[in-house]
Amino acid sequence: MSAAPLKVGVVGATGYVGAEIVRWLLAHPALELATVVSGSRAGTPIAAVHPGLEGLCDLVLAEFDAQALAVLDAVFLAVPHGAARPFAQALDAAGTPIIVDASRDHRHAPGWIYGQPEWNAELLAGATRIAAPGCFATAIALAIAPFVDAGVVSGPVTVAAATGSTGSGAAASAGTHHPLRFTNLKAYKVLGHQHVPEIRSFLATLGEAPPVSFVPISAPIDRGILATCFVPVSADVDAGAILRDAYASHPLIRVRSTSPELRHVRGTALCDVAAFRQADASAGGADDVVAVISAIDNLGRGAAAQAVQALQTALGLTGPSPLHAAPLLP
Repeated sequence: MSAAPLKVGVVGATGYVGAEIVRWLLAHPALELATVVSGSRAGTPIAAVHPGLEGLCDLVLAEFDAQALAVLDAVFLAVPHGAARPFAQALDAAGTPIIVDASRDHRHAPGWIYGQPEWNAELLAGATRIAAPGCFATAIALAIAPFVDAGVVSGPVTVAAATGSTGSGAAASAGTHHPLRFTNLKAYKVLGHQHVPEIRSFLATLGEAPPVSFVPISAPIDRGILATCFVPVSADVDAGAILRDAYASHPLIRVRSTSPELRHVRGTALCDVAAFRQADASAGGADDVVAVISAIDNLGRGAAAQAVQALQTALGLTGPSPLHAAPLLP
């Protein structure tokens, strides 16, 4: 007889990331969505907020109650950046067994494990406080990490990455509202994005973290991140082999021979990566620059799906998982 599913709650279930966590949990055979929380919509059926859940989830949104949530096996925090700490403190004081924070509030906090499952599996095993990585940080770090781990990066890394509008959250603003992004491209937070310290902090656990110059781009799409990372390496490096060796045992990271595409990862926990190499003539052939391109769904691999994957790793769940689902085709 299989074990009963572990009971899980989601605080902030009305936002994009919260709704995405709900979607993954509803399909998970080992995790049962037991409680959904929203301070602003308490008393409302979650299907009234997210009509796509009609007939799939009959839970009613509840007020935040740390003592009630503490009886669950795990709680996800999917609240806005900067708002998670008070919730985490209350849950911690109530004795909540496992907390997974999808915001940036605990990514550098003592006692919290950075929830990148492919590279941090040993640290995540048995972890009780997990900080889920950021979306840009995920797309960029997964592309660069194999080369840092192999010790072959020979200089600063330059990145340009385009993201969809859902990365800015459900509350529209003049700079993020989708109608203003439609048929438009623009760079923002140029060389000053908050994910750069997160990327370098993570890479430093694998080897010498190179300087990273990053230009994020607002794209006229709703979901997805496509990152192009220019990584200088020594001339004798087989970039494709480094990627394949790093991710051979990680089925959710797919090494491609052609450029990754957002449509191949939409709605999934997958990350597609590919490496392309051209000799740097200005360096006299001594160094090469490898263009490593990665594609993720910012709400999936970049947030909710990776948070669920991190919880699976912490709990040692090795059975069937919805995270291996295919993208929408075509």
